[in-house]
Amino acid sequence: MSSRKTLILIAAIGVGVFAGIALLNYVRGIERDVYDDAQPVEVLIATSDIPAGTDVADAFASIEVTEVPLKIRPATFISPANTDPITGLVARGDIPRNQIIVAGLFVDPTVITQTLRDKIPPGNVAVSVEIDTTNAVGGYLQPGDEVNIMVNHGGDCAEGDPETEEALTEELAEEIAFAEAGENNAFGGIITAEVYCTYTQPARYLYQRVEILAIGARQQLQTGDASNAALIPQGGTITFIVPNEAAQLITSVDPSSIYLTLLPEDYVLEPLPALTAELMLNRTPAEISGCGTPYGPDGFIEGDNATVEDTIDPFTEFIRGHCAPIWAESGE
Repeated sequence: MSSRKTLILIAAIGVGVFAGIALLNYVRGIERDVYDDAQPVEVLIATSDIPAGTDVADAFASIEVTEVPLKIRPATFISPANTDPITGLVARGDIPRNQIIVAGLFVDPTVITQTLRDKIPPGNVAVSVEIDTTNAVGGYLQPGDEVNIMVNHGGDCAEGDPETEEALTEELAEEIAFAEAGENNAFGGIITAEVYCTYTQPARYLYQRVEILAIGARQQLQTGDASNAALIPQGGTITFIVPNEAAQLITSVDPSSIYLTLLPEDYVLEPLPALTAELMLNRTPAEISGCGTPYGPDGFIEGDNATVEDTIDPFTEFIRGHCAPIWAESGE
């Protein structure tokens, strides 16, 4: 074989070897890229829907560590090994199930914006009333509290009202008859010919268990929020959540005549009748030996829910005056 052919053969073999090496490196590069993209990495993923506003500490009950291919891991993922970037934050919006947890899903509570409309339950409206701080439990009310709404009617209870004046006349005649007979009442006291008009602005309840949505610019705390600040009296327009028809009635009342009472968590709703003309003219509870205090003759006893109603019949023994919560209304 000539040297020329030998050189050509050697060159061909060299080109073949080079091409083979290049092809092998190319294939290995593809395999390496495929392997790198497919290798599992750990991420945080939502195992169930997480509502907007949920504190991240509560959200972790619906978050777990799982493995996904590196190729589909978002660049802004939150590492399971370091969750400090989202500590103390709340969900910006609803986080759906199977969502990988990434930066931006949780934000500072102050960043979340929500309109007041979003907080009104279906079938209700928000109505605001300017109520004097004194009439609103001294300003100690907070959004989320439940209150009873009372309204009072100012003016002399016997002046210009024929029905009340007639009741006053009958009351006085009855008092005189008892006094002339020298009879004792059911509580051991001598009835005298004195009639009083102590209650010059009789109050009655308009609604019970009304929820406060906001007071001034203050709104109810959201999930994840907390407040350990001492209660400081604060005023402001009070916004209630009520059905549309109730809003119409509330705004039909002079705001200056509205009083609110703050309710405990175990408050039990029951009918609260209006004061009668007879009660308006009677002695006060403090003048009756069977009453004395709003809680009965024994005063307030912690944990005791018994009232004077348990021992006094308002239609037989109950002759003059009343003890809360008894209302001696004819026909009850």
